Amino acid sequence: PPPGMAKLDQEILATIFLKVRDLYKKDGGKFPDPILNAWFPYTDPYNPSLAEVAKEINGKALADLTDPKTSQTIKAGQQLPGFAWLKDDGTTLSGNWLYCGSWTEAGAMIQRRGTDDPSGLGIYPNWAWSWPANRRVLYNRASCDLNGKPWDPSRRQVWWDETKQSWVGNDVPDFKADSPPKDHMGPFIMNPEGVGRIFVPLGAMADGPFPEHYEPIESPIANPLHPNQSNNPVVKRYKTDLDKYANSGQEYNIVCTTYRLTEHYHYWTKNNPMNVELVPEPFVEIPVELADRMGIRGGERVKVSSIRSHYIAKAMVTRRIRPMKIDGKETFQIGIPIHWGFRGIAEDEGKTAKTLTNSLTPTVIDPNAFTPEFKGFLVKLEKA
Repeated sequence: PPPGMAKLDQEILATIFLKVRDLYKKDGGKFPDPILNAWFPYTDPYNPSLAEVAKEINGKALADLTDPKTSQTIKAGQQLPGFAWLKDDGTTLSGNWLYCGSWTEAGAMIQRRGTDDPSGLGIYPNWAWSWPANRRVLYNRASCDLNGKPWDPSRRQVWWDETKQSWVGNDVPDFKADSPPKDHMGPFIMNPEGVGRIFVPLGAMADGPFPEHYEPIESPIANPLHPNQSNNPVVKRYKTDLDKYANSGQEYNIVCTTYRLTEHYHYWTKNNPMNVELVPEPFVEIPVELADRMGIRGGERVKVSSIRSHYIAKAMVTRRIRPMKIDGKETFQIGIPIHWGFRGIAEDEGKTAKTLTNSLTPTVIDPNAFTPEFKGFLVKLEKA
């Protein structure tokens, strides 16, 4: 059970929903039907079991069903084996069609731990479950030529079986199983035209219809594809006193990236003793070659500075990040996890500076997804 007064996520969400529903029952409101009529048949409505929720997401039959092609039947109340059984006439229920097949009458497919890999392609069909329909490679029909024969016979994912008049294979075909190659059905089944796209409709993307490479705002090189336009011309740049951008040069000549760790979740878990025990404090990941050149040893405190701010933490000297040769020049990259800064067990004990990793990063916004450009920028490194 959770410690102290903490509650499980499903208990928190269920309690909020039931309180909101009570308010709608009491006071009314605009269009209350989705709230008042929501399906909520859990054994303990204030703390639904995750198994109940997973089964509901998979879906079940609300009436007896029969497949006219195979005569297979499913009784009312039974779990559905796949999304092909879903209907829009009220005889089936599913929380998400993509996950239909994840918890069937055979049990929790999502909890399988089979390690067999008959194809040798890394498919592992009996390890857990992959949406949709346990397919491991989406659009795998594209691995075959127009006649349904694999482009690479040594790595066969799916293929057309003329005898069975069906698509078969080492993976679940992501395709209409009985559509023969002569019908010329396109492999990209989620696109109306059935083929892959190398451009999008005009106006769909702010920076044009074709995929293009741009360097980050701070980069050690000019754009090798078109040096006269290194950066995306329509990114959003902020113009506060903190929004400064460095040019590649002698002072800021190291590429820095940020990332997350398996043992932590954003900024919350640095206050959870269990997570902090696994990874107790932040670090700066530095390649061996750069550490040797600067005389930095693992565990020593280092200072990373961008044109905007600085960050101090212990060095973790590693071979995981390798030196790169970019545009003929040796270029080093370092990495900093995002999870620490401001307040937390490590900060409050004085093990690290109370600064955020993202105080180093530039506030430059992608024009389509509005994602900040935090994964590549320039810094300098020195001993603290």
